[in-house]
Amino acid sequence: FIALSGLRHAPVDASAAAALLSGTRAAVGVAMARAPHPRARVAWHALDLDAVRDRLDREGEPAATVAEQAAARLRAVADRAGRVPVLAPAFWSWELARAVRGELDDPLTPVLAVGSAASAILGSVVDALLVVGALDLNALVGGFQRLRAERALSGLLAEQTQKARIFEESGRAGLPRIVDASRLHPGHVIELKTDDVVPADARLLWEDGLEVDESALTGESLPVDKSVDPAPKAPVAERYCMVFEGTTVVAGRARAVVVDTGDHTESARAVALAARTPAAAGVQARLQELTRKALPLTLAGGAAVTGLSLLRGAPVRQAVAGGVSV
Repeated sequence: FIALSGLRHAPVDASAAAALLSGTRAAVGVAMARAPHPRARVAWHALDLDAVRDRLDREGEPAATVAEQAAARLRAVADRAGRVPVLAPAFWSWELARAVRGELDDPLTPVLAVGSAASAILGSVVDALLVVGALDLNALVGGFQRLRAERALSGLLAEQTQKARIFEESGRAGLPRIVDASRLHPGHVIELKTDDVVPADARLLWEDGLEVDESALTGESLPVDKSVDPAPKAPVAERYCMVFEGTTVVAGRARAVVVDTGDHTESARAVALAARTPAAAGVQARLQELTRKALPLTLAGGAAVTGLSLLRGAPVRQAVAGGVSV
């Protein structure tokens, strides 16, 4: 009787432990997250060159936090470890496990898992093993295919790393230095020539017959002639003193100062705006919604029936069978 009295609190203790673990995980995530750094949108196209330089001199990029620096070092170590022959199998196994976990993130997975567990409890071990085996095999094959696709895409992206030519000063004197476009930040002065892909949003300092293909951003089919004169209140397609990330120089050359990078560029905003478009509702979305709403109620009902049957003195197998039937 004393043992049963102690077991009565086991579900409560387990729930409290799960809640504590979830809260700890959320707290660690918040602690490691970077504090928001609001950045006002500046109408760079409406400012003259002196105002642009003054504004960039006053602004600065937020320094990386200790957690971000540690995460960057861990990523670098993991990348180097993946290229070491001895550690490559372990690194590949970890990546495969991550991909398999992504494949198991499906609305039908909990339903099949509960069904197989119930079958095993009721004595149908073979049926349970068949369901679990098919589920695991499908996840393993899908994860392997996903991992191969991700590696192929990473290889293509690595071969297409964009470069940029930067100057230490905005004048015409001096030689440019070639760096990865990902290292650019506001204030860098870049040089643009024919066939260059613009690495970031930038304000022109001077240009010589510069024409840019902006069809990917604005839909304009013809090259756009650029100039250094400000263009107040102009839409994106008419900001002739600006060059935008992802567009292509088709003629001329120029020098420009970077004003926006990463998620702050016009192309990134366009992608984010397109991503807000709600996806068409399909069978997968409806099934996931149905599972999310019905599964907790079904599990609660089955657990209640099983518990009441056990309290009435029914055998364990009969009680579990009644719960599964619900």
